[in-house]
Amino acid sequence: MIVTLAGSNEFMIEFELKKILKEFVAKHGDMAVEQIDGAEADLQEITDSISGISFLFPNKLIILRRGSSNKQFIDSITQIVENIPENNDLIIVEPNIDKRLSYYKTLKKISDFKMYDELDPGQLSRWIEQKVKENGGNINSSDSRHLIEVAGNNQLRISNEIDKLISYNPKINRVSIDSLIEPIPQTTIFQLLDAAFSGKNQEILNIYEEQKRQKVAPQQVIAMLTWQIHILAMIKAAGNASSAEIASKTKTSPYVIGKSMIIANKMSMNEIKDLTSNLLELDIKLKNQTVDADDALLQLLLTVGN
Repeated sequence: MIVTLAGSNEFMIEFELKKILKEFVAKHGDMAVEQIDGAEADLQEITDSISGISFLFPNKLIILRRGSSNKQFIDSITQIVENIPENNDLIIVEPNIDKRLSYYKTLKKISDFKMYDELDPGQLSRWIEQKVKENGGNINSSDSRHLIEVAGNNQLRISNEIDKLISYNPKINRVSIDSLIEPIPQTTIFQLLDAAFSGKNQEILNIYEEQKRQKVAPQQVIAMLTWQIHILAMIKAAGNASSAEIASKTKTSPYVIGKSMIIANKMSMNEIKDLTSNLLELDIKLKNQTVDADDALLQLLLTVGN
């Protein structure tokens, strides 16, 4: 058996891997499992692991992670798998596989290929509601969407946050989410830009002050703003394309695109260009002049919506 677990959804990859591993260990024991990292092992080590026969155990499970990091392995994969003993099972884990490579096409041909992409916001919200219910808790659809806004769309992190929230109070709501979960930087930057383009000066001041309390440097804020503005520019350039189409073409998370479209609808491409130019000018000034970085960045944000 040769199985490939690929895609950006780390949670689902690990979930499927644990399921396969559990079934194998129940039959053959954990001593018959061998794990190898393609980024650290050389071709001979990988080949020996996959093709080797265990004298102590009739069956062996090899878990190979990041085989794509080893060019020699990529070039030799067809020959290597042809020599896999009948009782050896191989699981290839590739979180960041490049679909343009022949390696990707080869894996689809020679293995039971399973691709796990990130869920879109709607799917993720429904998954949260189901997981909370399965763990004895309760959450409505509005609060499940708020959880995504605060924690991001990484299922592994959200799964851990759900456990924490249920331990605090099985009835999860906006108050407990805001009290217990630290917002991801991208969420904070989204809120900051949204407030700026909406002319909500007090909200800008509150968000920025919170960033200062968390010791987030102005340069970090500029870097994250630049990342968010790049996303907005891609959305505007895509015209009337759907969020799913933009996410697919730009290789960007559907969650990020969908969320960013809210801001993109409030602004023009010229406004994006102006903000980009102003951020670049500020970045150069901070590197070459003695100025109060927090004050300069805050003043820039306060003038965006005016």
